[in-house]
Amino acid sequence: MATIGELRQHLGTLSSILWNYGGTFAVPTLDRYDQGDIGFSFAAELPGGSEPKPPLIELTEVWTPERRGRFRLVEYAYEFVDYPLARRQAFHRHDPERFSREFGVVVHEHCEEILGQPACDHYYGLPMDAYEAIERFLSSWGQPTPLGCAGLRCMGEAA
Repeated sequence: MATIGELRQHLGTLSSILWNYGGTFAVPTLDRYDQGDIGFSFAAELPGGSEPKPPLIELTEVWTPERRGRFRLVEYAYEFVDYPLARRQAFHRHDPERFSREFGVVVHEHCEEILGQPACDHYYGLPMDAYEAIERFLSSWGQPTPLGCAGLRCMGEAA
């Protein structure tokens, strides 16, 4: 649970972390969505290698009103596309009813050792916050070692 002020501070901290690693991005904003939800979505290009594009971290969160000025995180998408090494890693929470019904979980991962050629559409994962996601992304950024997709458990095909 968080207040709007705490969410602004959270967004500022996330952008500061990426800025300190040399990320370039437009100043992110906290936006209002339908039915009182608030959230943000921004992408940071990282330095080092621009062919075919620079590495990219994208952070998206949606928070819903819970009670008197407090909000609860209901969706997230944390994405890392290392274009120079042609691979992708992501942590998602969205469509919780569907994922719960079909797979018994509300979060999942994406992992592509070869960008655009996933061995599996969705992998089982653990809940992740943006700080953990950034740490995971930055630890693999520019490293030639595999992301570890082979060690993840495939959820099968999700419609």
